[in-house]
Amino acid sequence: MISSTPMKDLSILPLLGLIVLGGPSLRAQPFAADLSQPPPRLTIAYEGKTTWFNAAELSMLPHQDVTAFDFHEKQSHVYSGVPVRDLLAKAGVQFGEKLRGKKLRSVVLVHCRDHYDIVFALAEFDENFNDRTILLVDRQDGQPLPDALGPVRLVVPGDKRPARWARMVTSLEVVSVGEDSGR
Repeated sequence: MISSTPMKDLSILPLLGLIVLGGPSLRAQPFAADLSQPPPRLTIAYEGKTTWFNAAELSMLPHQDVTAFDFHEKQSHVYSGVPVRDLLAKAGVQFGEKLRGKKLRSVVLVHCRDHYDIVFALAEFDENFNDRTILLVDRQDGQPLPDALGPVRLVVPGDKRPARWARMVTSLEVVSVGEDSGR
């Protein structure tokens, strides 16, 4: 029912404006019910469930370091981050012997704040299929990532082109592709 009574509490107008205008972080980061908590730095969607990680939670997870050449900057850096397979496992994704059959049709969509989206086959994160470790990094040369790259980015050792070294990553989404053909 529409009321003609003027609004007395205008304190929510900035929030409404942010929602209506589609603030940069709203596309991939669901609204948190507890506003006292920091906003999520990363969300992972898998089988109808969403897992959130804030900056503190990501920093407490075991990190690995890798030295890799940044083709855009034309120099090597030491990156520190969490293996993506560990993050996916925390969201319920199963690897190893469980990754077979229809599960091999699963892909991981990576969404970024600048609307750059890329895809990986889920098997690319499983050490039974691949020897490399794809990292979601939050540090470069011992320092937090610069704003233009972070707060987190992917480092994909072994890719000949750095097109999947996504920066400003906000979410990972695991989906199944293809349909059953009745075989």
